[in-house]
Amino acid sequence: MLQIAGIWLPVAAVLCAVAGIALALRRRRAVIATALGVALASALLGVGLWVSRRLSLSDLPPDVSRGAAGAVFDALTSSLRTAVWIIVAVGLMVALTVYLTRRVPLPRRLPSVRRRT
Repeated sequence: MLQIAGIWLPVAAVLCAVAGIALALRRRRAVIATALGVALASALLGVGLWVSRRLSLSDLPPDVSRGAAGAVFDALTSSLRTAVWIIVAVGLMVALTVYLTRRVPLPRRLPSVRRRT
């Protein structure tokens, strides 16, 4: 069940984000809000990893090496921590880019070309 959820939950989240942006009346704000929400959720996941590492290492029996247990925890979660940093950075960059780029109005009609005869 977790393997199936691990594949389809991110796909469903992306589809919901794309649908929300597509249906939004103000798409620029929707993109900014979505990007900031993704960055915030990823940052909270990073905080949760940090808290879970602290709690896991503090609850060890006295005969278990904290250094070895910390190394195992870090090895198991290193790719997740890297993904957290990448997602936070990409989310903030997307939000900042959309915020800083103004909407450039396109001309309604192209200027007519006059022929000289």
